[in-house]
Amino acid sequence: MAGQELLWTQPAAFQREHELRAGDDVVAILKFQRGSLADAEAADGHWTFKRQGFWQPRVTVRTAGSDADLATFHPRWVGGGTLEFPDGHAQRLSSANFWQSEWVWQENEKPLIRIKGRHGLIKANGAVEIAPDAANIPDTALLVLLAWYLILLHAEDSAAATSVSAAAASSS
Repeated sequence: MAGQELLWTQPAAFQREHELRAGDDVVAILKFQRGSLADAEAADGHWTFKRQGFWQPRVTVRTAGSDADLATFHPRWVGGGTLEFPDGHAQRLSSANFWQSEWVWQENEKPLIRIKGRHGLIKANGAVEIAPDAANIPDTALLVLLAWYLILLHAEDSAAATSVSAAAASSS
């Protein structure tokens, strides 16, 4: 997928299903089941993602059908965070700009995958750039899917916080 133009699309408004497209071909699907539980599938694998915890939130990554964590994403309060694997290696997701409309997976400060998201009132879409160095990493498809999942959760959390503060302001 490195070097190709990849686009995240949301085919139907108000449905929490997203497709990663390379031209007319669907190369990955992210589908929310209930709450924060999502099913993620690409040619390289099939995973589930789920946010857990309140005081120490994390996102678990599991092979579909398994109860064992394949990796765990630990978010930072300021956005982004670190994906840790049981063997000790890790990758970092961080915002590339102040507006948090662009996110980058990095390993040892080297950018691997860049995602530019655009969230409208009804639908979300985004462009994915995979660096040539990322083509050799076995977790590339997983990172692309997990990043989009995290971006969508971040957008939902931001929208919910905005509506709560707007409601509080209008009631005072």
